[in-house]
Amino acid sequence: MGSRCFAPIIFLSLVAVCAARPLYPLPSKLAQGAKQPLQTSRPYNIAHRGSNGEIPEETGPAYMRAIEEGADFIEGDILATKDGVLVCAHDLILDDTTDVKEHKKFADRRRTYMVQGSNMTGYFIADFTLEELKTLRTKQRLNFRDPQYNGKYPIITFEEYISIALDAPRVVGIYPEMKNPVFNNEHVKWSGGRRYEDVFMETLKKYGYKGSYLSKIG
Repeated sequence: MGSRCFAPIIFLSLVAVCAARPLYPLPSKLAQGAKQPLQTSRPYNIAHRGSNGEIPEETGPAYMRAIEEGADFIEGDILATKDGVLVCAHDLILDDTTDVKEHKKFADRRRTYMVQGSNMTGYFIADFTLEELKTLRTKQRLNFRDPQYNGKYPIITFEEYISIALDAPRVVGIYPEMKNPVFNNEHVKWSGGRRYEDVFMETLKKYGYKGSYLSKIG
């Protein structure tokens, strides 16, 4: 199981949540007093992969709809593209959540890799650049979910995901999960000897996260 990390901070104090996993609200793009603060009167509503019963998971509209529906935090999974850009996707492969199989120009990208001790076959995010991924469109992974938005929305980047929370009309936190860091580090290379975990944390720090980190950045 991959290691996990969480969201940046608007207050310096820790916000306690269920399952003993810390969450931090993001710093607002607006003046701190200009937005309704994160509510503390009830358990947090955490939108797992966005409002994915209606809209394909981990897309911009799925997260925006979740915020409209009252989510306090939006949860996402973070993977890396071939060119080292972090994107929101739960699976290492694109098969179940995008129309990649309909793109004949990518037919030769199907691969089999060892993932956590077992062979996995499919179209791996790590074999596509961000530009290539943006040509794909997302779909519902489960047939019983609402299909009306299939084929409409692209995969989003980690930074786009953060911006959705920052642009919300009230304080909304993020709940990002680092997915398969070992695989990402084996198949994606960054300059300066940086690793997936470093790029993940650099992105959070860019948007105001001030928490500690186990390895040195920069």
